[in-house]
Amino acid sequence: MRPFSRPPRHRAGLGTIGPMQMSRTQRRLLVAALTGMVLIGGAWWAWRLALQQLQARLTQALGPRAQVQSITPGWNGVTISGLRLAAAPGWPDAEELSARRIWLQPALDSLWSGPWRIRRIEVEDGHISLLRNRQGQLRLLPGLLDEPARSDPSQGAGARPSSRKATTPASTPASAMPPADIGDTLVIDSVALQGVQVDLYDDSFRPALRQPHRVQLADLHAQVQNLHLPALNQAIGLELQAQVRGGSQGTGGKAPAPQDGTLSLRGEFTPSSHDAQIEAQVKSVDLRVLQPYLLTVNAGGVRQGRLDLSLHATVKANRLHAPGTVTLTGLELGHGSGWWDRFGAAGRQAMLNTLADKGRIEVHFTLDGRLDDPNFSVNDSLAQRFATGLAQALGVSVGGVVEGVGQMIKGLFGR
Repeated sequence: MRPFSRPPRHRAGLGTIGPMQMSRTQRRLLVAALTGMVLIGGAWWAWRLALQQLQARLTQALGPRAQVQSITPGWNGVTISGLRLAAAPGWPDAEELSARRIWLQPALDSLWSGPWRIRRIEVEDGHISLLRNRQGQLRLLPGLLDEPARSDPSQGAGARPSSRKATTPASTPASAMPPADIGDTLVIDSVALQGVQVDLYDDSFRPALRQPHRVQLADLHAQVQNLHLPALNQAIGLELQAQVRGGSQGTGGKAPAPQDGTLSLRGEFTPSSHDAQIEAQVKSVDLRVLQPYLLTVNAGGVRQGRLDLSLHATVKANRLHAPGTVTLTGLELGHGSGWWDRFGAAGRQAMLNTLADKGRIEVHFTLDGRLDDPNFSVNDSLAQRFATGLAQALGVSVGGVVEGVGQMIKGLFGR
């Protein structure tokens, strides 16, 4: 018989790991792994659910006139492909908005407790149409931004059904605007536009022009920051660069090739109070594009020329102060088909060459007045007299360009 022997004792901290201790370690690792998987799965499920909610909200917000090829939720946002917002009857363009691709990145935490926040929106290869109607109001995306209301025939052709936002004229006092303490329902941190085309239709020249005058911006790149909707009571940052397409309406012989200019904007704007600080630069814009703003009685039109404009606009307490400079370079007038028109055009061109300094006509001006005042004033009296004399002698109105700029500012900031 073998003698009874006790199992070997192991000193503390020595020997192999026992089966119970091994099991406990494995369980801890397994619990940690399962917990991580549950957390990741829950976060993914919550993210997908939030994106589905955003997708439903987008479909509802775009309205019945919108056509979308697809709305695709992704791991970090929602992609809208092939968006087209058709225009209502009377709008000068077939569409108000279109884009090959729009990408939205929502803030996940805001999708469960308001206000909703979108960190970034990117728009690629888009098209936007704007209308300045006969009353001088600048209208942008009425299908999305306007509230439904009864139509107002007094708005004239090209006007959409009226709403509180759309029909608020520039002459409306700031006190009549919605209060600034309206709660936010949507906050957009940043909007980026890349390769966008903008068509601006100006219908304020009727009855002189039968159709709205179009100014086209191409290859527009812009950054818009800090949008609080619908209150719009925070300063919105804006930075924009675009090409201004040249015209081809030259007369009197073969027309020169169109020349594209550039437009740049930088500053900030608070829509609820109309406060703004905007710097604008326009360089080498083809004057044929600006004929309705520039010409008064010269039926021959502009054969060629370029325009440069710089402007620093400040709006505070509903009052605009905007000093600037407009320069006409190489202005050459066209003429009609008759010999008398040719003779008159030659005389006007000779006088124009006399007034120009090295082919340049430069006018300094100041737009100064209240946004609720129906008229803006050009305060630089010397420049005003020069522009007035030029208009009377030649049928060329530099003041018309300044007036158009002023009315554009009024239509934009006075909404």
